[in-house]
Amino acid sequence: MHALFRNRNVWKRVFQILTWLLILAFISHPELRLLVPLLDTLGLELLLGLAGLQVLDVYRERVAPCAALFVRRVLHPAAIAVVDAFAHGTTRPLGRVLWNLLLTGSGYVGTALAFKLAGVHRAARNTAG
Repeated sequence: MHALFRNRNVWKRVFQILTWLLILAFISHPELRLLVPLLDTLGLELLLGLAGLQVLDVYRERVAPCAALFVRRVLHPAAIAVVDAFAHGTTRPLGRVLWNLLLTGSGYVGTALAFKLAGVHRAARNTAG
């Protein structure tokens, strides 16, 4: 990483400039101009927190159902196919080696992934059959 990006003063200046640009954007917009006294009173952090709550509401209402449908229709069958391929009689030794490698050879992330795959496989099996 470049030494310029490690300097805290640079990041402090960048955030100051971004804050001023955001305030200027509020002031220049006729409808958002009314938020400037609220922004002055409550602070930029609270205003951004409230905007974040709006984003979460949109996520819950519009994005989460699509993601759940994708998981149900694509990822669960894929997890079943992958685990069943490793459990097949001819590939069982290879599957066991790969599973053990995932559990032991890739650290915390691999262990977490292996347990997640096992849970997804178990949940997909329960819903499919």
